Parts: sequence; structure tokens; C-alpha cells
Amino acid sequence: MSHSSTSHLIEMANQIALNLSHGREQLECISEIAKHIQRFWAPSMRLQLIALVALDNPQIHQRVNIAVTQLSDYSAPT
Repeated sequence: MSHSSTSHLIEMANQIALNLSHGREQLECISEIAKHIQRFWAPSMRLQLIALVALDNPQIHQRVNIAVTQLSDYSAPT
């Protein structure tokens, strides 16, 4: 994955988190982020985001990090 596509993916995920944060409790916000990504992102994009979260990328919003664990594509590290 190129640096520009990585940056763009992170930017999109963080923007979703910011847009869905207004007026919601944290748990509801995290659930909505996961639902949005699950519904509207291609499986390849979700897998890329999961890989970035697994690397503890500091640019990814904390709510995105948590929301990723709710995606159907996610499998917990062993």
C-alpha cells in the first residue's frame, strides 16, 4: 500500500469518526463508525484499515481503532 493511499484511508476513517461523534455517547459513536465502514467500504479497504490498526498507527483516531474490532473482517491477534 503506497504512502498516499495509506494517508487517504486514515484520513477517511478519521473523518468518519469526527462526523459521527457529534451529540453521541462514545459507545454509540464507535458502533456507528463500525457500521458505516462495514456498510460502505469495500472489503479490501476494511482489510487495509485493520492492518493499519494492528500496526498501532498513531494517526488513526482512537474511536476508529476500537470500531475496527467490531468489523466482520476483524480477527483478534493471537
